[in-house]
Amino acid sequence: MAKYVSEKVRNHIPDDLAIPILSKVPLKSLKRFGCVNKSWSVLFENPKFMVEFRNNFISISHSYYNDTSLLLHQIVCNHNRTYISFYLHSLSGERLENKVKLDLPNPFQQEEPGFYVLVSGSINGILCLYDRDTIVMWNPTTGEFKVIPPSRVESLPPYQGIIKYLHGFGYDPFSDDYKIIRKVIFVPVTDDDDDDDIPPCDVKWKDMCENYEPFWEVYSLVYNSWRKVDLILPTCCWEGGNRNDNLLYLDGMCHWLSNSYGEYNEEYLVSFDLANEICFTTLIPTLLPLDIDPNNWVSHALVLLNGSIASILWYTNTFHISILGKVGVKESWTKIFVVGPLSDDIKFPIGAGKNGDIFFAKKEGREPICFDLCTQMIEELDGVKGAYNSQIIIYKESLVSIGGKHH
Repeated sequence: MAKYVSEKVRNHIPDDLAIPILSKVPLKSLKRFGCVNKSWSVLFENPKFMVEFRNNFISISHSYYNDTSLLLHQIVCNHNRTYISFYLHSLSGERLENKVKLDLPNPFQQEEPGFYVLVSGSINGILCLYDRDTIVMWNPTTGEFKVIPPSRVESLPPYQGIIKYLHGFGYDPFSDDYKIIRKVIFVPVTDDDDDDDIPPCDVKWKDMCENYEPFWEVYSLVYNSWRKVDLILPTCCWEGGNRNDNLLYLDGMCHWLSNSYGEYNEEYLVSFDLANEICFTTLIPTLLPLDIDPNNWVSHALVLLNGSIASILWYTNTFHISILGKVGVKESWTKIFVVGPLSDDIKFPIGAGKNGDIFFAKKEGREPICFDLCTQMIEELDGVKGAYNSQIIIYKESLVSIGGKHH
């Protein structure tokens, strides 16, 4: 019966007709269709199909980008880099030439606060800002903001250091809740400290602190509190840095890039389900040419590209872009673009915009540029000149309330 159905499909849908249709189908569905027809199972080896699939992927705008704009998080310093300022601007215009500074709330207790933006896009119009000690949810449309309270661990003895690594911010649609996930590590001030020097505390927290083992916490806006989750999660590759372009949110999950420095130095996508609080890992195949020079340093980044999770691998100045079809399935990664070689002063990707725009930082602290996947051209952007360290953020206006204050 299966053979009869396959023959019937082949007789009524020739490849010349099927390819234009299938090239518009989402990757996840396309992978499933491979069982219908043998020729469909090898579509990604068909050059004609790949040309049409690439064109449709970047030209058919995803609903994720409806009514969205771009924000530029920018760190500006003088020539000696002795004075640093942090800004957030709204960008518009064909060359993003229109730049409007946003008036930020100032809950950081600083005259000119230094802050970073967690994840690469707003969640229902809400941004998550943070500095070393303070986390804030902020809706630029309404001006409302919410300062996230500290957890109980932050009231432990001051001579015991606490390091907090933010890994994600997102929305749980099942409980209508906004959540933040982070890793917490206790660090003794000196190597001579021992357990006898730690003041008594209740058994639960004593067990948590024993041997300074790291643990994970999730903040819930509904309950306005942090709680420990009984999970050991892979940490982000850029832990401790400010490369938040590797932290993504999509479809109820927080995603980040991680690795294991074992025999094969594997890298993988970590996906944390905010509703069920379970973790999935998806191994990322190298997908690089076999003749690559082993002495070349291979780097990796994640971006949201037209509503899909995209892995960008690069060595020297050539970038290989693959998109993910299904979380947890290594085979669902599909390489769709090879960009470059680009100019030698291109450093790394810092975000993606609509319809195939990928933003790259340039070396020596110069302003970012945009690479248009449609035209395969690099474009200088008027609105980002002078930016030293930048992050491009997708923003969608919303009147969603976060239960904070209005300024």
